[in-house]
Amino acid sequence: MGVDSHILLRSMIRARQVREIALQILFSWDTHNQAEDVSAMQIAQDASDDANTRVRAIETAHKAWDYRAEADAWVERIAPQWRPQRQPMVDRNLIRLAMWELTAKDTPHKVVLDEAIELAKLYSTEGSPAFINGVLDAVVKEIKGISG
Repeated sequence: MGVDSHILLRSMIRARQVREIALQILFSWDTHNQAEDVSAMQIAQDASDDANTRVRAIETAHKAWDYRAEADAWVERIAPQWRPQRQPMVDRNLIRLAMWELTAKDTPHKVVLDEAIELAKLYSTEGSPAFINGVLDAVVKEIKGISG
């Protein structure tokens, strides 16, 4: 493995850790129905020794939290039988996080979907990865202008 490969691998690991911490923060905020910087800082502090990772995770969580109404409305339109209020809390926040990243960042769509599915496998129910994949795949198709 060359130097460039090591740098890329470290960057990918850091990006996954940022998503994972952001998900934990979003879950906490969703539980209390409000964004709390104290809880975000504590979750990030407990999850990582790297200050940059902690800052990026908190910023990501804030951006996904601020985007949640738009994401929830989009999901209600795509999957009206599975409105966000009916979804497991982990799934709801994974979808919010992924939808924010799909619409606000230049991360390849496949990476966003793969990461959301992997986090669902770690933190949610057995059926969650397939559900999240279905919802996010529909979102990606709309973003790209592809009819289902």
